[in-house]
Amino acid sequence: MKTLWTLGGHDPNAVAGVQADLLTARALGVMTRTLIGSFTAQSDRRVSLSEPVPKPWLKAQWQTLRDQEKPAAIKLGLLNHRELLVFLREALVEMPDVPVIADPVFASSSGHNFSRDTLVTAWRELLFSRLTLLTPNIPETEQLLGYRVDDPETVVRAAADLRSWGLGAVLIKGGHARAATPADYFDDGQRPFWLIGKRVNRDYRGTGCTLAAAISAQLSKGLSLREAVITAHGFLQSTLARSAAAQAPYLQYESGPFPLSGLSYHSGEAQAQPFPSMARPGFYPIVPDVTWLKRLVDAGVPSLQLRMKDVPAELILKSIREAVDYCRERGVQLFINDYWELAVECHAFGVHLGQEDLDQLAPRDIRTMQKNGLRLGISTHSYEEVARAIALRPSYIALGPIFPTTCKSMTFGPQGMERVKEWKALCGDIPLVAIGGLKLEHAPTLLDYGASGLSVISDVLSHVNPEARVRDWLNAFATHVGPCST
Repeated sequence: MKTLWTLGGHDPNAVAGVQADLLTARALGVMTRTLIGSFTAQSDRRVSLSEPVPKPWLKAQWQTLRDQEKPAAIKLGLLNHRELLVFLREALVEMPDVPVIADPVFASSSGHNFSRDTLVTAWRELLFSRLTLLTPNIPETEQLLGYRVDDPETVVRAAADLRSWGLGAVLIKGGHARAATPADYFDDGQRPFWLIGKRVNRDYRGTGCTLAAAISAQLSKGLSLREAVITAHGFLQSTLARSAAAQAPYLQYESGPFPLSGLSYHSGEAQAQPFPSMARPGFYPIVPDVTWLKRLVDAGVPSLQLRMKDVPAELILKSIREAVDYCRERGVQLFINDYWELAVECHAFGVHLGQEDLDQLAPRDIRTMQKNGLRLGISTHSYEEVARAIALRPSYIALGPIFPTTCKSMTFGPQGMERVKEWKALCGDIPLVAIGGLKLEHAPTLLDYGASGLSVISDVLSHVNPEARVRDWLNAFATHVGPCST
């Protein structure tokens, strides 16, 4: 059994410290062991006493657990004595491959200062080189670095400065920032990103503990660090929103499903407005040329994607214009794959982009598509990609491949039908399209799991009677959810 070890402070109100870690890990389905590093007497208003445990006590707790197992991950919280940090540095040598997440509690929510400058220095000198991830908030970041961190530029600088001390990765939490939209910044030295949150109308204790514990729990379940950070942030945001809506005095933890927050590689600003909505995608085949497009439109499909590969450049614009005109006259929702500028020029209904296509876009390109009323569909295969898509508020999000497919070389393996149910929870109210190796018999289950559209290629184009196969698919939709319509 994979377990998470959490080492931190004891909170008599059970809303922060190791108690918050326990509640978080339980909600995420992870078995947790606890080690007490300090005892506190605190409430929402003040901390009246905080005392670290003696080093022999921590050593005995640690050895008791170590004799029976090796953890899948370790989460560190309130540790306010240098001797405890010295012990941890020595103990962690025995487990070099275990990820260690630290939420450095230097002060309480009520303003009590748990640390001194010498202890902050001890954290840096003794533990930073061993940490997989450090999750400081803005005040803690400032205390570590000794300068103001009050805008996106200094957040980015601060993360780089912290990583220069040997940290594997940094997640700077933006809840204390003055911005209307709080944003957390993650930097692992590869491709940094912002996670965009929402403010709630209540202040809660234990949010930092919860986020770090959720990241640790997701690591324990086998997720990569990037995916663990993204899903944990979504878990915390969902917990905050649900707790505030219920006017609960403390965080209310519930096991999934929960939507993800938006992710941005450019800035911590929320998307200004969503892309235009559309009728249910329904049966949504992909065709390689205008000839196939006309055949399937005449057979009654409500939505279609034109994906042209290895087509001479001089024919692309002509084909898109002809396809747009043909579909507009017949009320069919046509998406153009990749060529968004030509889609704008030809007044297409929408455009479908992959993650590599999004990499080529500047913020002004997004605004151009929105200004021209273009609908947007985005391919996703991982938590990071779907969080990125959610930030753009597209007209639909596609998940694939559901099953093995030979139509396109894929970096990601088959997702499976159960993944559709999870993806629908992550996407919230954004329509979800399933794609990749689909057969007619899969339709009822995928629709039950929340797919608004089912996209196929070979099941129709390779069929002995494509038009008859289209009718079979349309009948499957009509039987299950009602007729496909625009």
